[in-house]
Parts: sequence; C-alpha cells; structure tokens
Amino acid sequence: MDLVNHLEGRSLFAVPKKGRLQQAALDLLAGSDLQFRRDNRLDVALVKNHHIALIFLNAADIPKFVAEGVVDLGITGLDQIKEYEAITPPTRNTTVEEVLDLGFGSCTLEIQVPENGRYSKPEELIGCNICTSFVGLTKQYFAKLEAGQESGSTNGNSTTGDRLRTKIGHLSGSVEVACALGMADGIVDLVESGETMKSHGLKAIKTVVESKAVLIRSQRSSNPKLVDKVTSRIRGVVGIISKYTK
Repeated sequence: MDLVNHLEGRSLFAVPKKGRLQQAALDLLAGSDLQFRRDNRLDVALVKNHHIALIFLNAADIPKFVAEGVVDLGITGLDQIKEYEAITPPTRNTTVEEVLDLGFGSCTLEIQVPENGRYSKPEELIGCNICTSFVGLTKQYFAKLEAGQESGSTNGNSTTGDRLRTKIGHLSGSVEVACALGMADGIVDLVESGETMKSHGLKAIKTVVESKAVLIRSQRSSNPKLVDKVTSRIRGVVGIISKYTK
C-alpha cells in the first residue's frame, strides 16, 4: 500500500496497537459504524465509509501525537495523558482536549511495596529506589512529597524534580518483579483487579492517579467537521452502552 497517497487528506484517528484498551476501543469504533479492516502487517487501516485512517500506536505515544496535531483524534488512558503532561507541560498549542469518558479501562496508578516489608506509607520511601514506567508522574509525586517534608524542616533546602532524593528508575515492563529482584524498594504501576499485584507479594499504599479510557482530540484538527461527526457517533454509542449497563 502506498501509505503517503492513501493518507493524504484523511483525518487520522489514533488507537492503541496493543494492551488492555485495544479490543474495547476497536469494538467501540465498530459499533460507531467506522468500517475498516486492518492488515496485521500494518499499523494503518483505512476506514471505508469515512475519509479517515486509523493509526495504531502505543497508548503512551497517543497524547503526544494528538497534542502536536499529527493526528486528529485518539483513544488512550487518562494515565497516559497525565504522564505526557508531567513530562511535557501543555502550552496553548500543545494541549490535549479530553472529549469523552468512554466507559471502560478503569484502573489506578498505585505506589506499591512488598506486603511483608518495612514500608507502609509513601513518606517512608523518600530517598529510596522506585521503579516505574510512569517516570514523569512518579517524579512529580515524590517532588511534592519531598517538598512537603522539607517545608517543615529548618535546613533551608528545597526539592525540585531535577534534585530528587528519591531515585526513580525506568522500566518499560515487568515492573512488578523489581522489588523481588532487589532493584526497588517500591514501584509505581497500574492496578486493575489487584490480582497481579497480590500474586507478586505487593500491596498498594497510595493512589497517584485514577485512570480510564478517554477520547481526545487535537486543537489543530485538519477537518473539524468530520472530527465532530465521528465524536458525535462515538458519544451516542457510549451513551447507549451506559444506559443498558447501569
């Protein structure tokens, strides 16, 4: 497929290429009458009945693509939006507009420690090793925690995100094993049912972010009318699903 010519003039809609949100996102798009077929070898699918192309991206990258106007619409988790904004503070030209709660993908980003370990509250982890795939949010949280602790001291020092005493290490996956392997005193990771956390001998001691799947749009859309039309269809489907699942 000549992707350049096929994408020209189409509005672009980013959806997760894998992970916990993908299937629910695809089901929602199908229910909204976006007719497409994806070739397994491609991360692009042309919508047959609208001048739109679906772009399959990592959920963590979707906020950046939307904010910078590379794609018009996107489905991702609120956790990924908050992480992007923690690393890249929004400006007037790079703001992600959250359009709609999609009604699936609920989870929480939690500080977790060994169930039978010495730590029971976040303050006790200041100065310790923390592993996470959400480095921006974790640094932001511990910067505030350290600043709050130091505001009550008399040493005159202050904490910034660049001078954390807490050591934040990045892992792209398998974060749950970091404590067992001696890499971390605690982790910051997503929790859905809690079964994975418990199976690794961990417990949650603080919620950093509550997340859910959301529809987002760029403020620099190339075709606002088409984006509005697609958004309206998705909103209608989400409303019907919500009505019959309450």
